[in-house]
Amino acid sequence: MSIKLKKQFENFHTAIALTTHHELQNKRTILQSDIENNLPDKLNEEEMAEITKSDLRFIDQGSWAFGVKTSIKPNVDGSGDQTFDRDVAVIIPLNKDKEENKDPRKIKKIIREILEIKDKRIPAIKDPCVTVNYSKEGNEIYHLDFPIYAKDSNEKLWLARGKEFSENYEWQEADPEGLNEYFQDHFSGEIGNQKRRIVRYIKKWKQNKYTTLGKDVPPSIGLTILACDNFYQYSEGDDLQCLHKTLQNILSKFSLTYDFDGNITKVNISCNLPTTPYSDVFYKMRDSDDHLIKFYKRFKKFAENIENAFKVEHDHEAANYVVKSLGEEFEVPPKEAKKDNSSLKKEDRFA
Repeated sequence: MSIKLKKQFENFHTAIALTTHHELQNKRTILQSDIENNLPDKLNEEEMAEITKSDLRFIDQGSWAFGVKTSIKPNVDGSGDQTFDRDVAVIIPLNKDKEENKDPRKIKKIIREILEIKDKRIPAIKDPCVTVNYSKEGNEIYHLDFPIYAKDSNEKLWLARGKEFSENYEWQEADPEGLNEYFQDHFSGEIGNQKRRIVRYIKKWKQNKYTTLGKDVPPSIGLTILACDNFYQYSEGDDLQCLHKTLQNILSKFSLTYDFDGNITKVNISCNLPTTPYSDVFYKMRDSDDHLIKFYKRFKKFAENIENAFKVEHDHEAANYVVKSLGEEFEVPPKEAKKDNSSLKKEDRFA
């Protein structure tokens, strides 16, 4: 028995997967070099630490991390969220309890100063990182985020949190390498390859349905963790079945509250980082009940479209359901020709 839409899903995954980006890699190399060549002297001048260039470590996090690689390309038609990013952790041997280092915003300001080129490269300090945006014709095309970690004498890592002028700032214990290992375990082997494809399909749905960035947008790391934790058993080559079952598993994790008229008034879903600090990845969306309600309704429609695709008989009809959620890049095979029963054998016609 043939697998429904097998070829179409293979072609679609090839079309959307972002496996390399030479320009982004080049920018990463340049920015890392700027930090390596300037940070040790800056820390020494400020009496924050005595380190050398070789003491610094840089590791990719998230979808660009080694063994993870779940990034997708922007939409070819220019719709949806067109930006993508790369997270590069900067790990510094630094005593966070030393008086000069107690305010984590200080090291972030130093990193920003190092990376800044007046009127050309203007980094920004965000709560979890220092970010550098790159634009073309006035529109952002990608950015690099540099979360800064202090490594203490016990080898523990502490993330520098806090916006530049915020009263809320702290050194937060974190485990970026442990998080990378969690994803690397999930994405290893043939099972991991299919799981990676499922994550990319879900990211493509997000890209199509959320056209701007904001607190109402489900973070990709949350969608990735949900997909990993609710992944349907490996089905070789059958991405439609696997996607259908995985979405159903995730959908069952939502809890709903209704009013007397049957309207949804509150939605909740639990999803925490699997490593220290085990924080809620959907915390920003909880600012408004509407954010999670919209997320649930859109995700439910996604699951329904894929369920319909899984249940209908013909590939043409199935692909049209997939397109509703994953976009026009998904190939729709032609309609199957109707069977001609006029040429039945004589003995069949007159039996």
